[in-house]
This record gives sequence, structure tokens and C-alpha cells, in this order.
Amino acid sequence: MANRVTPMTSRVILWDTIEDEPKLAAVTVDIVIPAFNEGSCIEGLLNDVIMAKQDDWFQIQHIYVVSDASTDQTDDIVQQVATRDQRVKLIRKQERKGKQDSINLAFSVTSADVLVFIDADHRLGKDALVNLLRYFHEGQAALAQGGLVRVRPGFTLNPAKYAAYFDWILVDKVRRQKPICWWSISGSVMALSRGFYQHLSLPSSLADDQFIFYSCIQQRRKFVWAEDAIFYYGPPESIADFSHQWSRYFFYTNKSRQYFGKDLIDEDMSVPGLWRTIMSCLLRHPLCGLMWVLCYGISRVEFMLGVNFEEYERGFFGTRAKPLRIEAMERRRHETALLMQSKPGRREGTRGDQ
Repeated sequence: MANRVTPMTSRVILWDTIEDEPKLAAVTVDIVIPAFNEGSCIEGLLNDVIMAKQDDWFQIQHIYVVSDASTDQTDDIVQQVATRDQRVKLIRKQERKGKQDSINLAFSVTSADVLVFIDADHRLGKDALVNLLRYFHEGQAALAQGGLVRVRPGFTLNPAKYAAYFDWILVDKVRRQKPICWWSISGSVMALSRGFYQHLSLPSSLADDQFIFYSCIQQRRKFVWAEDAIFYYGPPESIADFSHQWSRYFFYTNKSRQYFGKDLIDEDMSVPGLWRTIMSCLLRHPLCGLMWVLCYGISRVEFMLGVNFEEYERGFFGTRAKPLRIEAMERRRHETALLMQSKPGRREGTRGDQ
């Protein structure tokens, strides 16, 4: 069971006995895990969430797994975990409709003060949820994104894993230079306030993360990059998976230009000196950088050929994932480094009041 799921306070009554009564948390939280055939990963994440440290000011009410008509053992595993923790709920869709549809479904079933989305193949770092949710306790954020850390590839002959690690190094560096930009976007871990998500409805033809992020910026709400809320994620398993991820990004960015306007996407979200940053990272990480150039080039060709566009239009996308095993040393290294780099551990942006 989770730590302090229902915090208790005690009171003394007349006949000198002690009676416990629940102490209501100030902020209610629902966790949502969209999943399609994530049987190899889902139990690890659920265990992380169940055992995650909580604080007195918030309470996790429900942990929803929205299964997008999964055909593997995902649903069975979720139901087994639900027997150990009644907060875990399986929402199974009979027909596959994509991640955007799963997010809209979550919007319709929750009334929590804060809604947290976590991809099924991620794992939690120490105090990840506390560090992510504290910006809502302060009453500031409409949207907060977790501090994603990609696990090192180690020795491998797979170029996609080197390329993906370089991808994370590059994106992390860009975010530190300009937190509010199109490189800041990742829908794999994000938390939304009720005042924000109540007014959202995602179209299937736009990426979930781009739509939510650009809606926040366009509506002049506050976005926070909570870099000390550490969530780990793994690399793609093949060059094809890496290529699909970037090709999909190009596709949805074009769609976002049409929906939100070129001024927002191409001007406000641009990254000054991007090529200098890329070259700097290449010089420091030449092997990973060369693999990234190769795989990135393949993704550009894939995009120009229009591969998988029909699936992207319907909101269907996904890559294979393996269970993520994080060595204790890896956890400590990243957590210590990030905490030393930034105090209090967030990068924020806004275009007005929440």
C-alpha cells in the first residue's frame, strides 16, 4: 500500500480512549496511465506510483490505467495490482482510438484538483510526485512537466540507443537555455490543474503534448518545467522506432502551425543558436552525436516520404518498450546532479495569470 494514503490525526474523547479520524488533504490528485500493449512495463510503474512518497497537503485518489484495447496481458496485470490497492482502476476501451482519445476519456471521468499523466514505460525517481505536485500546492501552475532522464545506453551495438541518449542530452541543454520553446514539449509526464484541463478537448490529428503545451501558452497560463521531479525513460529499441518518433514530431508540428498559427510555433517557440548548441554537444559526445545525425537524417527522409501519416492522423503511434531497470548508482547520479544544477528546481513561463 502507498505511504500515508489517508493521513490520520488523533483526538481525545471523554472516556479517555483515542479515536482516529481522516484528515482531508487540501489537493486531490488522480494519476492516469495511457497504455497500449504495455504488459512488460505496466506493473513496474504501478508499483512505483503506489509506493511513491506523498505529503500531507495532497492525496492520490485514483490511479487510472486507460487501456487502448490492449491485446497483450496489460489488462490482466492491472486487475491483479488492483487487488492490492483499491485506488488502481482499469478503464478498458473496446476499440483502439489512440492516446488523445484516452486523455479525453480521463478528462471526462475525473474531478481531481490535479491530473497527472505518466507514460506506461516510465519509472519514478525519488520524491518524483512530491516535487512535481508542489507547484500546484503553491497555487501557481496550470501545467507542469516532469524532469525526464534517459537512462544511459551502456555498451551496445544498437545505434538507436546512442542516438536517443544524445537526443536527451541535446534537448536537456536546450531547455536550460530556453525553457519555453518547442523543445520543452513532452507529454510522457505532465500534470494539469483542474481549471486548465476542464476546458480541454484533444483532436486526434494533433499530438497530445503539443496541443496541451501550446494551449497553455496561448491561454496565458503558467507552465513549469519541474526538473527535480525525476522520471526515467528508456531508449527506442531500433532505428525504425527512433525514426518514427521524429517523423511523427515533424508531422504534428506542421499540424500545430495550422491550428495555433505560425507566429506562435515558428517565432515564440524557436530556439536561438540551435545549431551552435547541436555542434557543442557533438564535440562533447562524438559517438552518440554521429549516431544521432544518422538516425535523424533517416527520420527526415521518412517524413518527406509520408510514411505512417494515415496512422498519425488518427492518433495512432507507439514504439516498442522493454522493462526499465535503473541501477541505484544511476538514480543517485542524476538526482544529485540535477538538484545541484538548479535551485529550487523549476523553470517557469507564463503569458499571464493562471
